[in-house]
Amino acid sequence: MTLEEIYSQIASHMIKGMMIHENLANYYDFLGLKGYKRCHEYHFLSESCSFRKLNRYFINHHNKLIPNKNVDTPQVIPDSWYQVSRLDVDNAVKRNAIKNGLTIWHNWEKETKQLYEDMYNQLMSINEVASALHIKEYICDVDDELKKVERYMLNKEAIEYDLSVIIPEQDDWHDKYKCKLKDVHNSI
Repeated sequence: MTLEEIYSQIASHMIKGMMIHENLANYYDFLGLKGYKRCHEYHFLSESCSFRKLNRYFINHHNKLIPNKNVDTPQVIPDSWYQVSRLDVDNAVKRNAIKNGLTIWHNWEKETKQLYEDMYNQLMSINEVASALHIKEYICDVDDELKKVERYMLNKEAIEYDLSVIIPEQDDWHDKYKCKLKDVHNSI
């Protein structure tokens, strides 16, 4: 792969990631899970900053623009949800949706880590060490996020996605990610 192809692939993946987190924010907002909604709003904005950082790096270190690549729109929200009110969602659907949403997030982060590691190796193979080290930062970030998602999923599996536990924790999640959102906003 060329340098441009590597960066194009990473940038396209980042755009798709932003779309996934934006969709998951709407997904959880529809379910009335404001903490999870804020979490994905945070990840959307954080990944938007990472995308800008990637573009700035490429422009300032390689003196070029990252070539655009078409990005397929991810399908996160079930089509059937567009036909109902969130007031019509029962607890069984909500519990299953939480599990599915976490699975979507987990699978995305695994895929992201694998792609970034592959692109890191590609960069090293073409002796683009500085670029590889830049991508390594993204690998470490996604690795940490993946660890957190997996721990959380294991915890929720252990309680069988019990809404009497999940609903009360939404306030804490909401407050935590509201603060983190301010930090992201201030870092731009």
